[in-house]
Amino acid sequence: MLVIKVKKISLVLVAFVGFSSLSFAQKKLPYQDSKLEVEARVKDLLSRMSLEEKVRQMDMYKGEFFKEKEDFSKTKSNAKIGKLGIGAIHDIYPRSAKMINDLQKEVIKNNRWGIPALIMCEMLHGYLDDGSTAFPMNIGLGASWDTNLMDKVGKVIATEARAHGVHFGLGPNLDLGREPRWGRVAETFGEDAYLNSEIGLAMIKGMQGDDLKSDRSIIAEPKHFAVHGIPQAGGNSSPILVGERSAREDHLPSFQKAFTKGGALGTMCAYSELDGIPCAANHWLLTDVLRKEWGFKGIVVSDLGAIKYLQTTHYVTNSPKESIREAVAAGVDMQFYDFTNEFWQQSLIELVNEKKLTMEQIDRAAGGVLRLKFMLGLFENPYTDKNLIKERFHTKENQDIALEAGHKSMVLLKNENNLLPLKKDLQTIAVIGPNADASRLGGYAVKNKVGTTVLEGIKQVVGKNSNVLYEEGVPLIVKGQIIPSKYLFTPDGSQNGLKGEYFNNRNVEGTPALTRIDSQLEFDWPWNPGLGVNDDDFSIRWTGYIQSEKSFDGWLGLSSDDGIRMWIDDQLVIDNWTKGATSIVTTPKNIEAGKKYKVRIEMWEGGWGARAHLRWNLDKINFQPAIDIAKKADVAVVVLGESNELVEENRDVASLDLHGMQQELIEAIQKTGTPVVCVLLNGRPLSINWINENIPAIVEGWFPGEAGGKAVADVLFGDYNPGGRLPITFPKSVGQLPIYYNQKPSAIHRYVSESENPLYTFGYGLSYTTFEYSNLTLSTSEIKADGSLKVSVDVKNTGNYDGDEVVQLYINDVYSSVTTPEKTLKGFKRVHIKKGATETVEFTLTPDELAIWNREMKNVVEPGDFEVMVGGNSVNLMKSKFKVSE
Repeated sequence: MLVIKVKKISLVLVAFVGFSSLSFAQKKLPYQDSKLEVEARVKDLLSRMSLEEKVRQMDMYKGEFFKEKEDFSKTKSNAKIGKLGIGAIHDIYPRSAKMINDLQKEVIKNNRWGIPALIMCEMLHGYLDDGSTAFPMNIGLGASWDTNLMDKVGKVIATEARAHGVHFGLGPNLDLGREPRWGRVAETFGEDAYLNSEIGLAMIKGMQGDDLKSDRSIIAEPKHFAVHGIPQAGGNSSPILVGERSAREDHLPSFQKAFTKGGALGTMCAYSELDGIPCAANHWLLTDVLRKEWGFKGIVVSDLGAIKYLQTTHYVTNSPKESIREAVAAGVDMQFYDFTNEFWQQSLIELVNEKKLTMEQIDRAAGGVLRLKFMLGLFENPYTDKNLIKERFHTKENQDIALEAGHKSMVLLKNENNLLPLKKDLQTIAVIGPNADASRLGGYAVKNKVGTTVLEGIKQVVGKNSNVLYEEGVPLIVKGQIIPSKYLFTPDGSQNGLKGEYFNNRNVEGTPALTRIDSQLEFDWPWNPGLGVNDDDFSIRWTGYIQSEKSFDGWLGLSSDDGIRMWIDDQLVIDNWTKGATSIVTTPKNIEAGKKYKVRIEMWEGGWGARAHLRWNLDKINFQPAIDIAKKADVAVVVLGESNELVEENRDVASLDLHGMQQELIEAIQKTGTPVVCVLLNGRPLSINWINENIPAIVEGWFPGEAGGKAVADVLFGDYNPGGRLPITFPKSVGQLPIYYNQKPSAIHRYVSESENPLYTFGYGLSYTTFEYSNLTLSTSEIKADGSLKVSVDVKNTGNYDGDEVVQLYINDVYSSVTTPEKTLKGFKRVHIKKGATETVEFTLTPDELAIWNREMKNVVEPGDFEVMVGGNSVNLMKSKFKVSE
């Protein structure tokens, strides 16, 4: 017994000494001296670490490995932490300071250098977890044209995240939104490089603050690096076929400004290929440009699966291990769930030992992660204060900023005969449409958040004197109804439901990892669908029969996230096997009562969640209730658009028309003769040609955030004068694409049966007041190539309302050695002007705004004539000229 006791005591002492020695060691190990420069601390710590410890810093772990429900789990954590530490943890979303502090203590205690974990979370337009402040979708934030607002938005996101012990935010998205079919266009700030860069820079500065050690600051990670926003045919991750000049002129400036002026210390490399080279293996992009030209000292994280795709999608490598080698050699520092943690780390160790990767490359990557941890002050204070969540989370001040952002994102597209603003004493108001009483926050929105709907906002604004009537009219996506279990039968007919066979591959091959009876197909899986089945790269086969109690002539449909197909009576009727992701795909079917229809459904899942729904349209759409309330009303507010089922990652479209039966709905309401206002809640430009021609008032509301319904109602009833401007061109049809305001002079839009002009231009937006421009003045008529000049203009509010005007400055390099657009945005300011007042707005043009990439691929200001254009949109502009001399 005595021997056993001694052993136990000695083990405890060793563990205690191992942990406690760190506090004593701060006086003797350079990396623990907070007074030393960060680079010296990084160098010292790297010199002490083993290869195994370094590659651990290059890895990202799933949050589920470390918690049980919302509590820290020591048992689960021990299996992952071991004695090597943890690089980063994603998708953990701590709900309490205790949970994240307990995790950090365990990580620190169980590695010999006391290195804390870097906590990463999504925060595209709000810290993603429950209860956070939800801001408008990014395309709406771009429509604000307001950098001061964006600084405030960034600060709120950072404050709420850091209070939860989170250090690193995945965002903002700086892709150039020039392909509206692309589902992620909603995540962008718009189609213009300058607008993107200024809005993004302001948000990044707000997120990172003045000192990363502050408990109100986090690291921003602009994405997707780079040139990800113009995929072929709008397909997410499709090839980007542009050369270096186009990349440097249009797509890289936003990132360059984020890193060199904003100090952003993270970036995410894109899935896509750039001019034939996948971004995750692009040494020119990730090393030559990012690090050597721009001096980037942060970390490059792969987009989820981007390293794996080097082999499975791009076919530029022949194995996972070679994919890892190419990515790290090119400049990727951390994987994002590409491979298991064990495989990633072991592969890196083997590659170094085989001399296929160098220690210098490993030190670059691991050192980058350590650098962030030093800059964040995590070695001195890895914990969050227990009171911060309560004090700073979703405060009244934060909610007010969300409402301000909602207000400023609104764009008034049409207001014929000044129908808007509406009077608050209207007796009866009909609110109609699939987005009228729906919370539309957009993709990557705060979890489980329910924003104020337009219906709720209108009721708040008009009060009890008006009778507000509501009908949905038509679902946004006509999905039919889930087929109940009582109408589904297993292959042998012995019980209700379908037989499900689950395979740990994408090809429905081999022995199932799981076989069970699924009572009905109504599944949404964040991870794996059942015990023994992979989180990703699985497939399923369901077999059995459908038998209805009554006859109907309609359709059967499937909704999926990745590939899916269906056979009825052994005939293939739905084949989305390679297309994947769809909200609903249907096949016509005349169902006879009592007849059995043999069914086989197969699906595969490739990454990041999955869904599978089997539906039919037993009940048909009926417009009549909506028509009836419109006839009773003084005005009908019809709220249409999209949801994140239609515009989000992997929600790409072939048409920009309104989805489903929305067009038929608004046409039916217009025929009642009641005045109609159309409100759009959407994430991409829509080709609303009929609405523009036939509906007198149109408000573009985007996905307007948690206070969006109130923001829309304030605009409709005149409590807020809209001042947002379009950050992206609205095409009349997909046949016009690509169509953006600053295409090259030789771009031709002449069609047999389509206009050459877009529906609405970049920079466009109306107000309840009017503005007049005068006295466009340049400080000089001639400058040197390294000189600058000031531009000023007087803007007068000539209407009857106070309001915001977005003053926009464009330039034209009249003759140049390489082709340039006839107008390019180089300055903007959103200014509030009282009715009758005049504001003088000034801009400064520097070499940064005037330079081009010449034939020698040098960024220079070329001598010659320049044109300056200033106005309230990209079309109606005052002009002046100046010259750049030799």
